[in-house]
Amino acid sequence: MGIVRFVVPQASPTWDTTLLAMAVALLPLFYLTLKNWTEAWLVVLGVVSAYGILKSRLPLRAFFPDPATAWMFIALAFPVVAVFTSILIRGDFHLSLWKQNLDLLNGAGRLFLAGVALLWMNYRKVRFLDAVPVTLAAGIIVTFFFATVQQPGVPDRYTTSLLDLCTFGQQICLLGLLQFYLLVFHPPRSRIVWALSIVAILLAAKMGIAAGGRGGWIAVPPLLVIAALLFKGKKSKILVLLLVAAVAVGGVLAFNQKFRDRLTSIYSETSAWFAGDATAGGSGRLTLMAISWELIKDNPIKGYAHKHNLWGPVYRMDPSRYMRDGFTYEDVEPYRYVLCATGEHNQCLHEWLINGVLGLVAVSLLLVIPLIVFIRRLVASEGDTYAAAATGIGFVVAFMVFGLTQGAFSYKVIASFYGFVIAGLASYRAPSAEG
Repeated sequence: MGIVRFVVPQASPTWDTTLLAMAVALLPLFYLTLKNWTEAWLVVLGVVSAYGILKSRLPLRAFFPDPATAWMFIALAFPVVAVFTSILIRGDFHLSLWKQNLDLLNGAGRLFLAGVALLWMNYRKVRFLDAVPVTLAAGIIVTFFFATVQQPGVPDRYTTSLLDLCTFGQQICLLGLLQFYLLVFHPPRSRIVWALSIVAILLAAKMGIAAGGRGGWIAVPPLLVIAALLFKGKKSKILVLLLVAAVAVGGVLAFNQKFRDRLTSIYSETSAWFAGDATAGGSGRLTLMAISWELIKDNPIKGYAHKHNLWGPVYRMDPSRYMRDGFTYEDVEPYRYVLCATGEHNQCLHEWLINGVLGLVAVSLLLVIPLIVFIRRLVASEGDTYAAAATGIGFVVAFMVFGLTQGAFSYKVIASFYGFVIAGLASYRAPSAEG
């Protein structure tokens, strides 16, 4: 089959290699539109990878050709170990809490499957950089026709039925930036793919603006700067692209009052919160984080297992612990409710609150290890290895920025996508590590 030879050129088209190729090529297609598509294909990818590893009967060391691959596997596998250990520490490992425990293990388990997939994609030399840009571009274009849902009480901000508008705004910005990195560092040979990529980037920008997600917008400047710094070709080309992007943003700022107000409020609301307005700081996010920090100090080791378990601790807590000068009880009250009903809007706080200190360690390793590995792989590398490393750096930094205002990994679909992309990019290593 053509798809097998394109994605896994060194494999014969058997049923398992066909599934491997299809999972890699199709996983991004309906990421933000069809529920369970991404997660289901990651399960297929993980299972068929485990089958391939066992079927090969090779020693385990054959799948860890260099220390970097081992560290990447640890980063993807440790979250499920951390969550399971936290369950044991809390004493929650009994039948009455099986549903809660399964929910906690779900997202972490997806990351573990991505770790297994990393080992097999690495061994099979999967052409991730060739396969994904096409379906990713198609996925962004498909999403454009689904991003028409308005959340009640939030006029003129759009999302899809799968995610809330803040998370959708971040993820559609991520997809546009990922498509941009793939275009810059691994230019397609086909003019059709070039055209699809450019259309996808423009549509992602339009959807990102329509979603009104400031948590996604703040990742754009640092990622564009990183792309400019890492680009090996003529700097004039990337500078022209950045100039076009700057002019486009300037045009939107000049003619779109709502976009201008949302963008400038990043600074004004943060300043207002520190000046004593509990409702500012990103719609009270800083107040949510202040309450979360007090909860963590009360229970730093075990975690609370589920956000609904926060109701008692939050409402028993003396509000003076997180009140600042200028705060009123009436202002703070809605955010106590939001914290228990929705979440704390910060990735590190979320993991620490829910899974205890081990959860914090797990999310830290999940971000820091891939970043270090990709940075190290930039040295003395070129071609696909350099492209994968540069794209990986941008991808991880984006999630670090997103984590400031949203607990993105609390969605198993996002955890699945993160694990998949990290595994795919990490499967490229320098020629000196081959063998």
